[in-house]
Amino acid sequence: MQPETTMLETSKVPGTSVYGRANEEIGEVDDLIVDTVTGKVRYAILSFGGFLGLGKSNYVIPWTSLKWDPDLNGYVTGVTEEQLRMSPDLDPLSLRDRDIEQQLHSVYGAPSYWELESRRS
Repeated sequence: MQPETTMLETSKVPGTSVYGRANEEIGEVDDLIVDTVTGKVRYAILSFGGFLGLGKSNYVIPWTSLKWDPDLNGYVTGVTEEQLRMSPDLDPLSLRDRDIEQQLHSVYGAPSYWELESRRS
């Protein structure tokens, strides 16, 4: 028996719900940021709407901060209100700077893709 696929078309990701640790819906994926060299998703742009009364609604979140939950049919994250408040206001093009990427991963306590991939090599 073949295992169930874990593939999903990127066109279906925007609008997918994001849940907090208590499985409460806190927002949704608006867009993805893909590494043009490897083709891998590196970041998600999440919309939290009125979540926690925060001023801005879109946040760039490291892809490693999201985990797929098939039971919820959405992504689960442990991102906290404090992390969102500390999150830099980023233009996705600024992610071409590794120092800015490192800052973003640090705010979210998320492993960086470049460190994860170098461990696998």
